[in-house]
Amino acid sequence: MTVFFCNLALCQQGNKERSQLLIPPKQIVQVEYPFYKGFTTKVWNKSKFDLGVSVHDRTTDSLIKGFGMPRGSSNLLIVEEGSYLQFENRFLTTLKVEFSLQKGISGKKKTPRPLTPQRAFYLENNTAQTLPLVIPGVMSPKLNPFSRSGVDLPNGQKVYLNLNGKRILILTISDSIKQGDRIDVANLINKALNTN
Repeated sequence: MTVFFCNLALCQQGNKERSQLLIPPKQIVQVEYPFYKGFTTKVWNKSKFDLGVSVHDRTTDSLIKGFGMPRGSSNLLIVEEGSYLQFENRFLTTLKVEFSLQKGISGKKKTPRPLTPQRAFYLENNTAQTLPLVIPGVMSPKLNPFSRSGVDLPNGQKVYLNLNGKRILILTISDSIKQGDRIDVANLINKALNTN
């Protein structure tokens, strides 16, 4: 995959508040503002397909948080100092994304840190089938064949397989999951189906 770097001067469209990016097929675009001490951004997926959005540590490139954005959706995201924003296109067509930028992290001093530990890791689909998942209160992602999706979930969060409208528990987030782990979803499904 090719990695593109974007700066404010290249991405901003004149005086408009939103920046616009066209992400080529099967490509990753990294958006970084190294002179900002973190920033808040609102992202709009203007494409006909899901968009991968994640935040990574600038020094180690490790995943801090990530999620899939369905087409037509928007999301507010905080990128801490020392991190960069990444968009991922897993499809064979160009994806369009728009985002607005606010220098600094709004309300950072007023917002207490969550008490429940978070786990940033990857859910991987190593099969030729689409795997429909349900993460209550977060999202209902569909893992495409031979793909992975970054997630950032709290301890105790449950992940289900949606099997013909029936939810089957395949994973409960706990301390056993380390930051950046890659979890084979098909293996989890196999264990859950053979246990029941």
